[in-house]
Amino acid sequence: MITLTLLHPVQLKPVQCWTFDDESVIRIGRSTDNHVVLYSAVVSRYHVELRRVNSVWEVESLGANGTYLDGKRMTQVPIRNGMIIRLARSGPNIQIHVGVSASHEATMLAGDRTVPQQPQLNAVAALDDDITQPLPAMGVLESQVPERSTAMEPPSEKPSLSGNITCAHLRKTPDLRFCIDCGAPLRVQQTIGRYQVVKLLGQGEMSFTYLVWCDGKHWVLKTLNPNWVRHPKALDLFEREAKALSQLSHPSIPHIVDFFTIERQPYLVMELVSGRSLFQQVTKWGAIPQKQAIGWMLELCEVLEYLHQLSPPVLHQDIRPHNLIRRSAPTAFGEIALVDFGAIRVLSLEAKHRTSAISYSAPEQYQGEISPASDLYSLGTTLAFLLSGQDPGEFYRYREQGYRFYAEYVPGLSPEVVQVIRKLTHPEISDRYASAPEVSEALRQII
Repeated sequence: MITLTLLHPVQLKPVQCWTFDDESVIRIGRSTDNHVVLYSAVVSRYHVELRRVNSVWEVESLGANGTYLDGKRMTQVPIRNGMIIRLARSGPNIQIHVGVSASHEATMLAGDRTVPQQPQLNAVAALDDDITQPLPAMGVLESQVPERSTAMEPPSEKPSLSGNITCAHLRKTPDLRFCIDCGAPLRVQQTIGRYQVVKLLGQGEMSFTYLVWCDGKHWVLKTLNPNWVRHPKALDLFEREAKALSQLSHPSIPHIVDFFTIERQPYLVMELVSGRSLFQQVTKWGAIPQKQAIGWMLELCEVLEYLHQLSPPVLHQDIRPHNLIRRSAPTAFGEIALVDFGAIRVLSLEAKHRTSAISYSAPEQYQGEISPASDLYSLGTTLAFLLSGQDPGEFYRYREQGYRFYAEYVPGLSPEVVQVIRKLTHPEISDRYASAPEVSEALRQII
């Protein structure tokens, strides 16, 4: 028997385990025909192979980015019970147990396996406390124009009780928002195509985001603010962004399920992510401990590495605590979901409207010069907020390097963190970190 355990990237606690009784060869990689499938941009399609030769197990590295044991790159070594290998320098950690201890490990992990998503009803019931943030404006799976047209307007504060409510359970009561038996909405504000609007989740200058119900599930629907629908550039950006991002497949990025247009008004329907934004987390409970904050940034670095390695690279353009959701139900890949891609928001910046994004964004974004380094810049200002609880805008100054973010003014930061944030937020792109894996390596050195 052999047990493989996926460990948390920072705390090295068990996250998920796989137990094999009879296999003599076990493969780990990104391809779905592996015994253990790990989605990560740095993991090769076939990254590691474990083989049993007589009574001895050995592990061989097959991946282009290498496999590391005790910090050193390995090729082929005998397996020691309890050894931990890392797939690539910034990839996942796998602990290996063999024999009797493997069976014991599997038993001990019974309560520490991957946390599944909670049932839809529980996730939605928590929305009144844990507000789901607006999700990314992205994705085209199928273009479907509903037969019925409905104009989009922000719902009134007192929602209408009318609508196509299909729930027939006897236990529904007027004070409930959702049926406790099936999760169906008991109060529908309006209908857009085949989607029933349950509540307004967010209303910004550029877009509205709603919780909707369709086909027995809750989704998130996002659309342009009607004030921008007649703006040709806004429509073009919305649609181009949707088409470009529909190909994304990453567990930390919500999936798109529909894209359609009604009377020129575009709509995106997305996976529901339940939880609090990191902005809400800090606002309610205060600054985050250094180890936890860096752990979240390491998760984000992995997502950015995936996005930036695509051809052409996909840029988020609006990384800040408001757009990082700490899931109510973590996955094997971590707690953080990255939402609300910001291409449309560029119009707001061009129009000289100040938003909370300004404190977090790289200076070149306001000249239209956007690159992967712009996303990395925002990692620095976001980390400063998490560790201090203060808006990064308070720490911009005119000094020897001109007007820039000075991490040394942020209270409570260790010298090592100050050094990393200064490099992340350097005004010159060439003086920042070159890639997300390079940022990961620097953060790992701190913890």
